[in-house]
Amino acid sequence: MTSLEERLGVRFRDRSLLLAALTHPSYANEHPSDPAPTNERLEFLGDAALSLVVAETLYQRFPEVQEGRLTEWRAHVVQGPTLSRVASARVDLGPALRLGRGEEQTGGRERDGNLERAYEAIVGALFLDQGIEAVREFVSRTLGEEFDQFEGEAAVLNAKGTLQEIAQDAGLGRPDYVVVSQDGPDHSRRFTVEVRVGGAAFGQGSGGSRQEAEKQAAMAALPALQQRLRRQTGTSTSDAGAPGAGIGA
Repeated sequence: MTSLEERLGVRFRDRSLLLAALTHPSYANEHPSDPAPTNERLEFLGDAALSLVVAETLYQRFPEVQEGRLTEWRAHVVQGPTLSRVASARVDLGPALRLGRGEEQTGGRERDGNLERAYEAIVGALFLDQGIEAVREFVSRTLGEEFDQFEGEAAVLNAKGTLQEIAQDAGLGRPDYVVVSQDGPDHSRRFTVEVRVGGAAFGQGSGGSRQEAEKQAAMAALPALQQRLRRQTGTSTSDAGAPGAGIGA
């Protein structure tokens, strides 16, 4: 078990839990006297623990992202293809699986379902062995790159909220998003949106939907508005009593 534990980055206190997590039902069927149970119950527990830790990680890491998108991201992280890929490429779990002869001969060590279920079972075993904090560390170590891929999208999602906050703090009201063009056939439309703050245009963005174009426009407008406000603060401090004066200049 030592080499597997090294790949997992975990040293189990009760190694019988790890042995059970690796035991496919086909092995138990062919070895009825083996004391290790199958990994099915541990998979059930691990599925719940994994979902909780992934949800917690997304909630804490992306505080500005709304529930609907967080739910989509969680589903992506815990889906079968993601877990089987991680179990194979990052942990090399296949060689450690305990399989029956028939399952072994039909490619069971590379089968996505077996790898996914074993990964979840290991999470369940780790939860029983060392608690939820150990699960957090294991998920961070093995699934960390899956969370990293959301950073760019989170920045775009946050842009509209940040732009609105800056504009309102400066007394300029809410940004106004105006569709300036729509191109392409109905099944593949391309929207271009301009965002205006205090009556002045600050950026444009394009996308396959109006919502996406608005997000891109907000991304473009943020640095332009921040620069304009800094310049006005530096040159017009005497006009501080007139918020937004000259914003279009």
